[in-house]
Amino acid sequence: MRHTLLSLAALLFSTFLLLLGSGLLGTLLSLKMGLEGLPDPVIGIIMGGFYAGMMLGGVISYRIIRQVGHIRSFAAFAALSCAAIMVHGLTINPWLWFLLRLINGATMMGMFIVIESWLNERAEPGIRGRVFSFYMVISFLGLGLGQFLLNLADVEGLELYLIAGLLFALCLVPIALSRTVHPQAPEGSRTRLRHLARLAPFGVGGCLVAGLVFGAFYALGAVYATNIGLDTAGISLLMGVAVLSGLVLQWPVGHLSDFYDRLNVLTLLLALVALLTLALALLGQTGMVPLLLLAGLFGGVGATIYPVSVAHVTDYVSQHQLVSTSATLIKTYGVGATLGPLLGALFMAVLGPEGLFFFMSVVCAVAATLIAVRRKPAAVAVEDQEPFVAMPRTGSTLISEMDPRTESDEEQVRES
Repeated sequence: MRHTLLSLAALLFSTFLLLLGSGLLGTLLSLKMGLEGLPDPVIGIIMGGFYAGMMLGGVISYRIIRQVGHIRSFAAFAALSCAAIMVHGLTINPWLWFLLRLINGATMMGMFIVIESWLNERAEPGIRGRVFSFYMVISFLGLGLGQFLLNLADVEGLELYLIAGLLFALCLVPIALSRTVHPQAPEGSRTRLRHLARLAPFGVGGCLVAGLVFGAFYALGAVYATNIGLDTAGISLLMGVAVLSGLVLQWPVGHLSDFYDRLNVLTLLLALVALLTLALALLGQTGMVPLLLLAGLFGGVGATIYPVSVAHVTDYVSQHQLVSTSATLIKTYGVGATLGPLLGALFMAVLGPEGLFFFMSVVCAVAATLIAVRRKPAAVAVEDQEPFVAMPRTGSTLISEMDPRTESDEEQVRES
């Protein structure tokens, strides 16, 4: 057990370093493009390229890993990521930056597949729930703390690109020095979106909405903050508070969703996010304290939309379908996260910086209204609902294999 936990600690540390660098890089690029005066729709397209790259990486990374192995693949992905980061610092060209974001997204997905396949292999059923929780906490901490690294150097210089590249390089060390047995080559999950949409359309829609909202926020939050006059310290504080708050309400909301109809809970969450983002659009420029308070509430409440949506969908599928179902929902989130930056940027181009939050408010209000008006009586009784599991929004589809909800099925297979 001790050896297992130590090997998992190395992998989790690699995850932390990877997400720390990714959190810094995403906000840095968005901030830099805003300062350079690039149009908001162009920024949205470039930043959305990252999520498109992640979806592309989910297709090609499996083949590379099967051909050359996990450690060699991870080293190649990390090297490509570092190179892409350095090129960002050398020149600002929208077409080139879009290509670099595609590359960074694809290589990030490849690294996540390596890390998560290793975690899945080493996480025995008895500790799977704890490993899953640690992974989620580290995901939020890495992305959140990465925002504060913006204060280490001038955004106009090369130092922050070097720091981000350094973190991407260092995340390779625990993987390269690992003495554990390589996991088996990963297998891709089948996509059954049409089937899931028939079973639980509002749960699938909730995953899409979560992608639209947070894809737009991560990509354009720094642009919004720049346009309302915040300095680098204020931008990092705003983004950091919003991201880190996402960890706070996961378990309280999850506990609530286990005792009440999940569609009612999801409708309430969407309505609250619609109100909070509307308040951010209208009151965000009234002072730093209201801005941070509203951003924290938005980040905390909004971060629960995706896991509650996933939990609602899993109520309608059999135990052995949970892994492929979760994988499909992660891809659905990715589609939303790819489109969100572009749509949010279009709202900003028309309405000004607060258009970002008007976009989020409209999306969530429409989704909440559709659920309230179009929903049918619950087909799954509250007492028959699957237990809620807090879920990170980062990573590959392989992380769904570590979902504690799959344990009972595995235990039944072993017993038979």
